[in-house]
Amino acid sequence: MDDIEFMVAETFRHFRENYQSDGIEKPSPLDIPQENPKEEAHVPAGPGLLYHLQKSTSLFVVRTFVSHDLQTDYQNIIDYPENYPSLRLLEAGANQLTEKLQYFPLEDFVQAEIIHDLISNRRFPIHEEMMCNLSDPGFSWWLSKKASGFQLSFTLSVNGDGETVKLGPIGDQQLATRNFQLLGNLLNEAGLNLNVENESNRVQFNNGEEFLLEEIKNLFEFGVVSEGLEDLFKLLARRIKDHSQLETLWFYLQEVAAMRRFWIQIEYNLVEA
Repeated sequence: MDDIEFMVAETFRHFRENYQSDGIEKPSPLDIPQENPKEEAHVPAGPGLLYHLQKSTSLFVVRTFVSHDLQTDYQNIIDYPENYPSLRLLEAGANQLTEKLQYFPLEDFVQAEIIHDLISNRRFPIHEEMMCNLSDPGFSWWLSKKASGFQLSFTLSVNGDGETVKLGPIGDQQLATRNFQLLGNLLNEAGLNLNVENESNRVQFNNGEEFLLEEIKNLFEFGVVSEGLEDLFKLLARRIKDHSQLETLWFYLQEVAAMRRFWIQIEYNLVEA
């Protein structure tokens, strides 16, 4: 097994052990395991994010703390919340700390840092779709299913029909378009058909094998790192000589999937709050 096959296998193993439930192929927000039930916290060891979701009538803020070891840091914060002012756990008093402090396990510390950089301390509107316009296009990516594939939009103003799914603040637009174009190029180099079209504020994925479009769509829509995606990258590793670009793309897609899974949990938290 070469380096990239090992990397793919390890990522999939981590996903299967921490996120995937038997018999569930396409998780909805309610299917994503809530790692932090209110009645009692069973915090796992390992890297991830500790966070405090603050919600008002129209806005919310996610205060995040990047952790090498969730279990240790969680207990330290519960015991000494005053030592972690960035989480704002004491603003409404010291009660219910275990309900305020939540956590999300991740594959590695770098993924936690990336999510922290993307969303920490930013103010997000609860009803973003009601506020988006040309001058303020919003923060989310949006996924629209098409007859021959799907489309990712970086602003709601581009496409806001009833088939559009809000994905959340998945990442930087310029970085995304570069990596999506790389994905299309590598697939075509390996003899797999997929047309990736970068347009203004959106990317079209179409005219490819149905299984391929479905695997990639599910990564964006559900944060699913599937066995099919694992097999796809193993195939690419065998057919493409230069693995450096393939490794870059693999890590990027893992980051996007992790951010999407985290945002699904935030959406669930907002409903429960």
